[in-house]
Amino acid sequence: MINKPPPKKGSEPWPAFNLITVIMLGTAVVSVVTLDYLNSRKGERSYLFAAPEAKPAAGPEVKLPAGPVLKPKGAPAATKPKAEPAPTLKEPPAKKRIRGYVALIVDDMGNSLEALNEILSLKEPITVSVLPYSQYARETARLAHENGLEVLLHLPLESLNNHDTATDTEGMIMVAMSPNEIVQAFETSLARVPFVDGVNNHMGSKFTADAQLMRTLLAPMKDKGLLFVDSRTTAQTVAYDEALGMGIPALKRDVFLDADADRSRIRGRLIELFKAAQKKGKAVGICHPFPETVQVLKSSFRLFEKYNLEAVPVSMLVRK
Repeated sequence: MINKPPPKKGSEPWPAFNLITVIMLGTAVVSVVTLDYLNSRKGERSYLFAAPEAKPAAGPEVKLPAGPVLKPKGAPAATKPKAEPAPTLKEPPAKKRIRGYVALIVDDMGNSLEALNEILSLKEPITVSVLPYSQYARETARLAHENGLEVLLHLPLESLNNHDTATDTEGMIMVAMSPNEIVQAFETSLARVPFVDGVNNHMGSKFTADAQLMRTLLAPMKDKGLLFVDSRTTAQTVAYDEALGMGIPALKRDVFLDADADRSRIRGRLIELFKAAQKKGKAVGICHPFPETVQVLKSSFRLFEKYNLEAVPVSMLVRK
């Protein structure tokens, strides 16, 4: 028998041993990985795999209130819907064109505060003409002024019928007076009626027909910046023309509303005044504080609109 020599120190082991070692190591690795995976699925600690997210328990559906939609940065701006066209608004009815202006003067004021209250209650731009020697002359002028009404001095002048002894003729200016007396009488009457804007004559059919006398009387009116209204108590009056010739703002009466004894004609006279204003553009009406006249005025101011007219203070007519 031949004896084999022992293997040399440092030589390779048997090949089968290496294969068995590799298989055992691989099996161990697979086991570790498998166990780690199973732990991760159970939600336990895992070194290689993340645990799956737990699903919330099912419950009743809760609706959240709607809030503003937030646009992410950089997103294109939303297209605004086109605005609906605004509804067409109807134009308000056009105001009627004014065809004329009317000034109403109430003469013979100052004898009754009750009559003044009736005029004030109308709340219209009526002009109050006050007799200088009437009982309540000063108070009437003051109250009218405080209530926004214009005031005239209702100056008594001599008439053809010599009414110098009649009621309300105290302080009458006579044709026989000298120029100085005429001016002095006027100044005295004017001082008795405050807040006056002008003068109109009471009676005066004789005085107003004399041009020289009227120029004497009108001169101090011009100096004081007063307007003059010719009441036209006679067809022969020259008062209006003389005032214009002297550069004084002047008007003349167009219609007497209540000169007739028949008071039922007042409304007809008022319509006559309206037609005169439509024709000429302006007109002056004179009346008195009779109860019938006041009643007609109360019920007739609505007619101004019907006739396309406007009631104005007398001073406004000298500027139109």
